[in-house]
Amino acid sequence: MDRRKFLELSASGLFLSGLSPEILAMHSASRRGRCGKDGSYSVVMLGDTHYDTAPESVYHEGYTIANAEREAAHRKEFVRDAEMWEKYSPRLLKRAACLVDDDTRLVYQTGDIIQGDTGNIETHLRMLDDAFRRIKAEFPDVPLVTVAGNHDVRAKDDAFAREAYLNYMPARMSSELGVQVDSSDFSFRVGPDAFVVIDFNKPDDEKVASLIAEAPDARYLFVLIHCTVFPYDSTKYFRWYYHGKDKNPAARNRMRRILAENNAIVLCGHTHTTEFLDWYGDGGRITQMTMNSVWRDESTGIYDIQSEGPEQYGRKAANPVFDEFRPGLKAYSRSLAAGSYRMKVSDRGVTVDFYPGDSARAAHRFVLR
Repeated sequence: MDRRKFLELSASGLFLSGLSPEILAMHSASRRGRCGKDGSYSVVMLGDTHYDTAPESVYHEGYTIANAEREAAHRKEFVRDAEMWEKYSPRLLKRAACLVDDDTRLVYQTGDIIQGDTGNIETHLRMLDDAFRRIKAEFPDVPLVTVAGNHDVRAKDDAFAREAYLNYMPARMSSELGVQVDSSDFSFRVGPDAFVVIDFNKPDDEKVASLIAEAPDARYLFVLIHCTVFPYDSTKYFRWYYHGKDKNPAARNRMRRILAENNAIVLCGHTHTTEFLDWYGDGGRITQMTMNSVWRDESTGIYDIQSEGPEQYGRKAANPVFDEFRPGLKAYSRSLAAGSYRMKVSDRGVTVDFYPGDSARAAHRFVLR
């Protein structure tokens, strides 16, 4: 199949899984938007999944970049992810599938659905499709929504990786949600609640602000984004947050204010940690739940807290940027544990139960509202 035909098929949705978008939509239609009498429903959630397999030639043939040290680090990730998908990820997905109930309206994956690092656009498209179909197989009757992570658009040439993502994922999201999705920033509703999806790789603040403004009547505003909105407590990677890498404080502060004024609940990933953060400021509140499904060994299948309490936020990074956020922080916890999550939403509030590894029992309940 030549490249043009491949892109045409992926853009139309016909390449996706052997099923047309119409058939996929029929499978998910019964779950969309319906809520209980008190507006209640659940969402099953996964963090980063970094789909990959061995041998490297399956997805990484021809991959090379100018920075040899960085490439060597990526190749270690190939080994980690292939082992994870052989030993742990299938168990985690099976457990997550058991969290689906009659009231489940959605499955959400926080981005980095794939490892990326491909050598050409055809392989990148195939990796996206293989990953989505593998996860979707566990949730055949529920819409599966994902957001753009940095690995999803990372390759030998990031330009072709992004082209592949934009040719594939908006069509896939359209099929899953039954709404027209034409970019990596979009929104949808579940009952009285608004869900706004943000692509942090190329921030389009005007579009995001517009999407939020379109839902002034929403009971809750959920923001689905790969990276965190607040800095991550890491000495090396603390700038991997919304507008953190571009060092644009004006844009960062504007978007933080918009989110706070709408009392946003941010559901994100990227850091490979399970974190909870509740912040008050800018005339409102932002609650951030960071999720992790990179179950790389038995120890990360156990919920242990590494840091807890607002005073501990940013102590590891020891960078002045955290001083901007710490005063408004009311709650904070951080764990290296990976697993799956079930969010319950109703008029009474919003909670997230965390199931580490493939545990049958929730290890902790986070109260978001």
